[in-house]
Amino acid sequence: MPRFCILVILLCVTIIGHSQANLSGTLVDEVTGEPVSFATVYLDGTSKGEVTGDDGSFFLRDVALPATLVVSHLNYVNQALSVTSSSGQLSIRLAPREEVLAGVEVTDRNLREKTLAEFKLLLLGTDDWGKTSSIRNDEVLRFDRDYVEKKITVWSENMRTKLLERDNENARWSGDGKEYYFDEAVNLKAATVAPLEIELPHLAYVLRMDLNQFRAQYAEGRRAYLGTFFFADSKEVKRKHLRNRQRAYLGSSMHFARALLANELPQNGFKIVETVKDEVTKQEAVLEIDLRTHLHQVNEKTWELRGLSGRTFTVLYYADGKQRPLPPGKWRRSQPAQSSFYIEADRCVIFAGGVFGDATIAFSGYMGTRGLAWLLPVDYVYEEE
Repeated sequence: MPRFCILVILLCVTIIGHSQANLSGTLVDEVTGEPVSFATVYLDGTSKGEVTGDDGSFFLRDVALPATLVVSHLNYVNQALSVTSSSGQLSIRLAPREEVLAGVEVTDRNLREKTLAEFKLLLLGTDDWGKTSSIRNDEVLRFDRDYVEKKITVWSENMRTKLLERDNENARWSGDGKEYYFDEAVNLKAATVAPLEIELPHLAYVLRMDLNQFRAQYAEGRRAYLGTFFFADSKEVKRKHLRNRQRAYLGSSMHFARALLANELPQNGFKIVETVKDEVTKQEAVLEIDLRTHLHQVNEKTWELRGLSGRTFTVLYYADGKQRPLPPGKWRRSQPAQSSFYIEADRCVIFAGGVFGDATIAFSGYMGTRGLAWLLPVDYVYEEE
């Protein structure tokens, strides 16, 4: 299994730290007008949400506005609403899904079990946390791939025998039998026809994920997913789970983004460097970079890194034995965790809460090798033990 860079794309992001309000309302079927019960109403990317009752009502307390309210139900089309004020009751009309679960055709050419196993590793991760996390309802997943035609020239009878032994249904031979053609997958694509429920036992979360799009590109070594997320505590949250949440946060891309927006990278153990080659001498030098000179605030909830297209940076994270950040004065005796990120476009979006909001930045190394099993809600608050 190749090592992939991770691109995490959130459809909408709830913003923390602005005006607080209570949100309430009712969900109804737009065709019948009947209340919709057992729908999940949540703030995207957070742990704040609830399930509607028999009357279709919901009530969310102490919501930081502006916010994105997501409504999710097995039998209805998802809705994501931008809420800027708490004036009045929300009346939300839901459209029934046009396609039912049993009516969706599986288009993947490979066996579903094999594809599902690959998807779990790509999404959740290949480490212990990823392998022990599980998808409760994988039947809602639908897969597809894109293919390219490959050709093998047959030089010997031994090669011909080995090719004939391949269990490849889409293989084709040329008329003279000297060329062997087959279709090779270049990616794995996935989406859900209903909310996906993922158990994250190390963090004691059940992640409800409305996955609009997942794509793993093999040649580029990258994967990306687009959707909305709701985190609910699973079972009893013990001290070990709180420690694991701290471990998932410290040194993560969320930690890095929050420190960058607060102008506190060194205080949080981060140092950014770039390897630069002199065009004349061809000598390489490692230079410390101040990303704040490229950071521009777009509005109260959005920032952009500008003018860095095509550049690769190294993130050094200096921490103690418990992964807590060290002050710069103690860096010389510490071995940092190393990550890299590549910026593909002139503008890279960062949302308040520490979320990179588009596919223009790709992480690798310490930050990039972690799967969804390490994901935290954007309203997570780090508190040192």
